[in-house]
Amino acid sequence: MHSEKIERRKREIRSRNRKRRAFLGMMVLFVLMLLVLFLQKIGREEQSVSPGNPLDRISSLEELNEKTREAAELFLRIAEEEGLPVLVTETYRTQERQEYLYEQGRSRPGQVVTWTKNSNHTKRNAFDIAKNVPGEEYSDLEFFRKCAEIGREIGLSPGYYWEEGKRDMPHFEMKRFGRVQYPEGYEKTP
Repeated sequence: MHSEKIERRKREIRSRNRKRRAFLGMMVLFVLMLLVLFLQKIGREEQSVSPGNPLDRISSLEELNEKTREAAELFLRIAEEEGLPVLVTETYRTQERQEYLYEQGRSRPGQVVTWTKNSNHTKRNAFDIAKNVPGEEYSDLEFFRKCAEIGREIGLSPGYYWEEGKRDMPHFEMKRFGRVQYPEGYEKTP
């Protein structure tokens, strides 16, 4: 009789523990679903797509997401103060334009200019630059090195430092969980 009570009590405890584990499992799934929705919201493109041909080059900082735009503006301020003549050549890129650029040098004539169809430009997290001096737009390696140092210092990921074969000196991007870092003497502008 006593052993039956003990067995019944053990079954009740096991049953309660199973219910608790099931509840915790459901809570974990719920939190994961919320996290996925949050990450999708962060990565979602802002709805300010420029009208016109989807293959057109877009160079407006207004087309970048807020965090990347903030970093680009800080980057340009520092570069100007250091005497670097930076020209932003491209910011947001439509998926059609990204695929068009990817085809270049592959199924279309020309030099390969991108190694991916999945660019941070299409997510409004990247911008490209050139030296704003005719004839020297992409040939001054020291210019791009100095720009890359500024970019890295403020929290951008410069393509200058990427591995060989994927190196993209004019490219700067803000990683999803990155943050803009203000060097001493700089503050966020209103």
